[in-house]
Amino acid sequence: MAIMIAKPIISLLGLLIISAASSCWARFLVPVDLCYTTQTNKCMSSSNRFASYDETRNPLHIPSGGASSTARIIRGGKSTCRGGSTIVATNSMTMTASRMQLLNLLSGGVAGTIASCITNPLEVIKTQLQSSSAVVGELSAAGGHPFAIAKKIFEREGVFGFWRGMRPTLVGIIPARSAYFYTYEQSKRFLGSMGVTEGGVPNALVSGLAAGIAGNTLTNPIWVVKTRLQLLADSTAGQKVYTGYRDTIRSIFKEEGIAGFYKGISASYWGCLEGATQFMIYEQIKTRLIARQNEIREQQGLGTTDKLPKLSYLLSAAVAKGTASIITYPHEVARTRLREQARNGVFKYTGMWQTIGVIAREEGRKGLYSGMGVHLMKVVPNTAIMFLTYEIVNSWLGRFTVVEG
Repeated sequence: MAIMIAKPIISLLGLLIISAASSCWARFLVPVDLCYTTQTNKCMSSSNRFASYDETRNPLHIPSGGASSTARIIRGGKSTCRGGSTIVATNSMTMTASRMQLLNLLSGGVAGTIASCITNPLEVIKTQLQSSSAVVGELSAAGGHPFAIAKKIFEREGVFGFWRGMRPTLVGIIPARSAYFYTYEQSKRFLGSMGVTEGGVPNALVSGLAAGIAGNTLTNPIWVVKTRLQLLADSTAGQKVYTGYRDTIRSIFKEEGIAGFYKGISASYWGCLEGATQFMIYEQIKTRLIARQNEIREQQGLGTTDKLPKLSYLLSAAVAKGTASIITYPHEVARTRLREQARNGVFKYTGMWQTIGVIAREEGRKGLYSGMGVHLMKVVPNTAIMFLTYEIVNSWLGRFTVVEG
């Protein structure tokens, strides 16, 4: 288990190291004074290399609009610079379009894997709180208190009980998040080419909906298996204790058929509004922060930028996810109820709106928002980590020049 958790964390550290290294490599690549055959024949002293804020963007001091990305380093030419060297900077960091697209696709999956591994115990507790067993079954004595639920899980299954469903998560998160982010990026660019401004509300809303539908359609069977494994079987309701993943899959198929693997998908589609709302809020926050940052930079005599500090991405994602989750939370409870085992051979919940109606009638607003506190404790840092990792990877990819091949 420790190895499973460590691998994605090591991946994140690797991405952070690569991002930092790719920012700094050019500063130390050519430890001589530089001269450019561009718009201005400007020499920069090596003692002045750290004087300019813009070096993090332009570590070789290439004037804006100057040297070509295909330029080369030339030595021995006539120059007014010390040492008589003329150096035309080159961008040797290239990548084929197909590889760029693949890494862009996988970045969302890697980000989601890291975040989900870290927050899985909260996911297990939240799922128990959302289930009907927390209301009328063996877990009802816990009174909906997260710590009481956690104690019950520990008593029955030990510490490993908090990591139930981890394998389906690891199997499903890569395709789910990859499809999610890839669809979002492609939709955003397509709509932008159609005149729907990127970063605007309509673009973010439609792109977020498309991303959610794609991800949920692809991976719903995996999440059904995960939910069944995470829920503690209620012996008072005749529910089966699954012995493993194969037993879970075999039992669902035997008793419920293929349709059993798509239970809760209607609630998942409704939940796409959460993703759309989240992206809409995230893009709006990011756009305003960038605009504010550029105002300050202009006052300082610096150029504009479309990048933000990493902390800004982290906090923007956290605020967006928290707000979207609160607005749309009842679908989470409905989805869990739809995916749980039958009680005494009867499936009480048959559809999303029917489920919400039954919960509202029998349990009130408390039932519709059961487990929301734990859910926010999980998804807000989860999403913040995921978006930060995604932005780091995409920022790193943005340093490469796309070439044919």
